Amino acid sequence: MEESGIIEPIPDEDLPDADQEVTSDYEPSLNGSTFGSLTSSVTDHVWEYGRRYHIFRYGRYPIPNDEDEFKRESLKHSMFKELLSGRLYFAPIGDNPQKIIDLGTGFGEWAIEVGEMFPSAKVTGIDLSPIQPVWIPPNVEFLVDDIEDQWMHDNDYDFMHLRFVGITIKDNIALFRTIFENLKPGGWVESQEILPRVGCDDNTTPLDYPLSTFYRICKDIMHEKYQFEIGFVEHLPQDLEQIGFVNVQRRIYHLPVGEWPRDRHLRMVGGYFREVLMDFVNAMVARPFVEAGLEKTEIEDLVNNIKAAMGNRRIHAYLPIHFVWAQKPPA
Repeated sequence: MEESGIIEPIPDEDLPDADQEVTSDYEPSLNGSTFGSLTSSVTDHVWEYGRRYHIFRYGRYPIPNDEDEFKRESLKHSMFKELLSGRLYFAPIGDNPQKIIDLGTGFGEWAIEVGEMFPSAKVTGIDLSPIQPVWIPPNVEFLVDDIEDQWMHDNDYDFMHLRFVGITIKDNIALFRTIFENLKPGGWVESQEILPRVGCDDNTTPLDYPLSTFYRICKDIMHEKYQFEIGFVEHLPQDLEQIGFVNVQRRIYHLPVGEWPRDRHLRMVGGYFREVLMDFVNAMVARPFVEAGLEKTEIEDLVNNIKAAMGNRRIHAYLPIHFVWAQKPPA
């Protein structure tokens, strides 16, 4: 089943912001990995092109993990909650899940808030970088590992979640097979990803729209240098069915690029998204574009053109975001 468009608003979940001040209700939890001790390759970072990057697994992740990236991730999390009126997922996991994992958790906002929602559940976040907060709910833990490895064989998870992760995975089919193996019968997986293809319903985007140019360059660089497929989510439902998942569903939203919508709710989402996109552009041109051989003047012109286009309210561009969820067959 596939749905498209904006759903009816739902009541806010009264969830706390991930960057709220620490309270004494939480115990400090040191980041660690159940798959081995933390070595220098896990905890060390390198500064290049004015940004900080992790070096775990040879630094294969091309996006920074510094303070600017934290701000982008926090803003992106706020954008998601605004889009979905506080909702964090669509999969019908029920009221009492006991084991949840967030793959590619980043700075951990989603895992922390889900841990608050389900205090009886064990919530785990996995990421390549140990960049998550130390003060967290007692039922939440963060592990450092590569989710493309054979990271777990528990096969008893109620829910596995991924958000903006698949575009930096070399083999999404293999990853979702591993997810299938580690879900309990009847368990759910949900992937939330932007399809980097600019859309427009009224022909206001020019043929040389700079954001489209940016994504064409990204697609080539991510594939040739990192072997990533940034458009994988388009065929993800079919891939999940082939793996063996059932009840596969997809819901698509159109994220406005900038504050051009008349609807107040969508205008706010578009304002968030413009800032998130601009920060992503700056992250990509900091290292991947330079290492791909683009000239400095070419990069600067593209960045300036993107910024100007996203601030033009006469251009009604959007990007589709896909929410795909599926179930492992019940026993």
